[in-house]
Amino acid sequence: MKPITTKHLWFYPVLFGFLGAALGLVLRYAFAEAIPEFPLKNVLHSHSHVMLLGLLFNALIVLLWTNFTKGIDRISFRYYIALQVCVAVMLVAFIIQGYALFTILFSTLHLWLSYILLIRLWKRLKGNKFIVSLIKIGIIFHFISSIGPYCLGPLMAMEMQDSPWYQQAIFFYLHFQYFGSLFLWLLAGLLQKSTVILNKKHLIIITLSLVCLYAHSLDYSFNHWSINVVGGLGSIFLFLLILSLKKAFLASKKEYRILYGILLTIAFANIVGSIPTVALLVEDNRFILIAWLHLLFLGLFIPFIWVEMPQKITKTTWMVYGIAVLFSELILVFPNTMSHLFAISVMWLLFVAYLGVVLCISIVHLTYLFNSK
Repeated sequence: MKPITTKHLWFYPVLFGFLGAALGLVLRYAFAEAIPEFPLKNVLHSHSHVMLLGLLFNALIVLLWTNFTKGIDRISFRYYIALQVCVAVMLVAFIIQGYALFTILFSTLHLWLSYILLIRLWKRLKGNKFIVSLIKIGIIFHFISSIGPYCLGPLMAMEMQDSPWYQQAIFFYLHFQYFGSLFLWLLAGLLQKSTVILNKKHLIIITLSLVCLYAHSLDYSFNHWSINVVGGLGSIFLFLLILSLKKAFLASKKEYRILYGILLTIAFANIVGSIPTVALLVEDNRFILIAWLHLLFLGLFIPFIWVEMPQKITKTTWMVYGIAVLFSELILVFPNTMSHLFAISVMWLLFVAYLGVVLCISIVHLTYLFNSK
């Protein structure tokens, strides 16, 4: 039997990253052109699931198996491949039917298979005990996050789809993925490349901060001063902790110093988001919410994945990607100003910005796929 190499593992997140990005561009074109009878919601579900599970989750799992174990064993690799089958089915099924039998079935199957793969990973982790503990907390958050999807069925059975609890079940899952398991796995990868020395106190502060940050999601459904206080405290503690690591990261390679700067910026943005006026603005403006999610995804996670990929990316690609992401963020935050400045509709401006993003993703991912082949 041929040995399982990193090329085998990286193939899938790279492939799904390209396909998910292409779907996102199709969505932007559909919004700009206002295509009648275009299945916007279905394509949006397919795009979001493929980018979250096919690219983000896959890539970070690959990095954990590569950097914190002796290598993936053959049985675990089979579970990993089974996850890819689920993502592939979801990609097509969501476009055809939206949330229905096959998409619910395979998203549930993906979740259950991920439990098995992560338990196997847990047993094989090695390295600095505090960084390994950070990964394990991320695995626990992955299990906790799945409470959200499990609540959707009972809520639908009780005809509570329009209640705030239905929305919160979705937010609960997304929060403990983005600012739970995925965030901690990324942080573990960054810390491994630095001279930072973690201790038990650090782990407690990080964990409590991320739990408190869920209050920002509650702010969408409920109005109470304590929500902003809890979210604000979580944001401040997380920011101060990341800031305390500054000296160690300044001694790291250039790419990791830049990633640290982005991480610090996002932590500070969380503090700003705790201010009631800003929180209300985010709740009432879908563009601001998308800007925040894309800042996390396009501004932090994808650059980290690209830095860790076994492939050299040109400075030109990095530059164009950075400009395109920044341009898209400005459009989302200041839509009227940008539309007036360029004398073009906001939707077409967003299409142009995301065209730049997708072109860069295509160059990086397709180059890797062709070189691997």
